[in-house]
Amino acid sequence: QRILPEIGPHFPVKSADDFVILPAGLRLDADQRFTGKGITICFIDSGFYPHPDLAEHKNRIKQIIDITNNRDSSKASPFEISGQSEAWEHSSLETAGDWHGTMTSVVCAGDGYLSKGLYKGIASDAELVLIKVQNNAGKITTENMVKALKWVLDNHTRYSIRIVNMSLGDDEPVSYKQSEIDKLTELLISEGIIVVAAAGNDENGAIKPPANSPNVIAVGGIDDDNKLEGVPGKLYHSSFGKTVDDLMKPELVAHAIWIAAPILPGTKEQKESETLHYLLQLPADRLKQELEKNLSQTELEGSVLQGDDVSFIREAIIRRIQTCKYISGHYMHVDGTSFAAPIVSSVIAQLLEANPALTPAMIREVLFSTAKRIESLPAERQGFGVIAPRRALLKVLKRETIMQPKVSPGINHTQNTIEFYVQHDCAAQIALAGTFNHWAQDVLLLEPGKNGLWKIEIPMLPAGRYQYKFFADDKVWLEDVNNPYREPDGFSGFNSILVIDNN
Repeated sequence: QRILPEIGPHFPVKSADDFVILPAGLRLDADQRFTGKGITICFIDSGFYPHPDLAEHKNRIKQIIDITNNRDSSKASPFEISGQSEAWEHSSLETAGDWHGTMTSVVCAGDGYLSKGLYKGIASDAELVLIKVQNNAGKITTENMVKALKWVLDNHTRYSIRIVNMSLGDDEPVSYKQSEIDKLTELLISEGIIVVAAAGNDENGAIKPPANSPNVIAVGGIDDDNKLEGVPGKLYHSSFGKTVDDLMKPELVAHAIWIAAPILPGTKEQKESETLHYLLQLPADRLKQELEKNLSQTELEGSVLQGDDVSFIREAIIRRIQTCKYISGHYMHVDGTSFAAPIVSSVIAQLLEANPALTPAMIREVLFSTAKRIESLPAERQGFGVIAPRRALLKVLKRETIMQPKVSPGINHTQNTIEFYVQHDCAAQIALAGTFNHWAQDVLLLEPGKNGLWKIEIPMLPAGRYQYKFFADDKVWLEDVNNPYREPDGFSGFNSILVIDNN
């Protein structure tokens, strides 16, 4: 089984800009106020490295367990956790295992330390328990996954584990009634722990444990082309369909491609990426000379140095960066449902931070009822649809008393924001739409408060004149009755008017 992401027909290289990856939190429109603070997520994966995004600013790794030899690594220094020296002298097999688990945990909960905060996970304050299940032969066995789940069952209270992420699966599709892995996941769920599993990356493949288990949240993938254009229009090639027990999986889909993830520190890949990005920033008169010095750190052919055409050298460097999917000296972009699952886990950590009393059944109901199905694509491939972090969060927030100002909308010069309010006693969802967001009907969601008052704050707009309305429950347009400035909307109603004068 290959652990590292590979280039294939599902990952076309299109242009020199392909390695500029948008952060996952931005693409999902996640609410940055909630970062999984106080929530512990357990990752059961091939292996791990105490990456700076998890441990440098603040060490949020509670425990690292190598379940293959029952070694508790929590007392070791960061560079001794694998049993190696600071040189990190792994075999390529060991490195591959450590890399996969490091990527999944950082995608979920990294704080972006090595990217100056750019590529931080949605659950960037969550704490972690990391359990390695890949043995020295490079195999992830059923026995070791069972041992890992039993460890969680015995220790979840001690470490306050609320979520288990499994971006791996058993070898064969079997009934959840016979699978020891599935039996243990259901036991964990009955203990109040949410279990999230990757569905798999073969659209013709079967759903295997633990993703096949009834109450495990199985996650498939979508492909948004690394763009911010609303609901993605296509699916990733993830596994889907009925299990041996006739259960339909997955339940949710999340971004599974164009995901920024760490390159394992100290590896030849990390050194190469750092070198290539350094070379790319050099002025023309220094590029060839510096490449000659650093050629051995890259996989570039020596022939690239023949001649003095700097543009040819630069193009060769860009091609190498694209081929390897490097996006900076410390990050690359990856794909697979292995990364869609931790994105879902990170959103669950947000929900638990907002309301720690949520049970696994409540989490399922919130996520499934707020997900957005892509209407043009088969339901069986996407379950309840694309995870919608902000909609889910608004559904679980405890309603607070909202104080409405005398003027509507309210300009908050201190915060440099605009505050909108609307009164509605029975709506389940209200969105703000207007000329400032091309009348998008479900992007700017208002937060419900007590006594039927709803509120949203948006960043200050450029000077200008804007029209807007509220949109309730995806069907009813509402005018801002507290705003005396309005004009006919052409549909027997009014658009409210907002004028911003920044002078």
